[in-house]
Amino acid sequence: MKREKNKKTEGRGRPALIQEAKALLCKPELADELAEALVGKNGELGFLLKVLKERPRTFNPYLLKGMTVYKEPKALNRKTAELVAVSAAAALHCEHCLEAHMGRAVTEGATLDEIMDTILVAGAISESSMLSVAFRKYKQLEGKIKKGGAGKE
Repeated sequence: MKREKNKKTEGRGRPALIQEAKALLCKPELADELAEALVGKNGELGFLLKVLKERPRTFNPYLLKGMTVYKEPKALNRKTAELVAVSAAAALHCEHCLEAHMGRAVTEGATLDEIMDTILVAGAISESSMLSVAFRKYKQLEGKIKKGGAGKE
């Protein structure tokens, strides 16, 4: 049995709702409104967001996703979401992200001890990850050298 084609389609067969969403996400007016809301809350738009704002079709979904992930998480509370962000920012060495998310974590009720623990966990994982990758490469090199095939270039 053939499926009936969705009657709400436009253009290349995409549902009308998707077309509407894409059109809205590309609007500079939405970018302006989102930026104004953020500036009203934080006092400024950071470097990354200023650059992204030059492309509303990228800025708008990026900012909306961030609002959903940090401000409206499904299973985590806001403080925990910000502590997770601190952990990721620490592991990825993102100085500006650390400043932003540590500040937001405090705003959401995190203590300095909670932030310190989060950073220490991130550091332990980062260290383990680095050592795991480096030791695997080391063992590969060791195996090649023992077979007489590498390391003498």
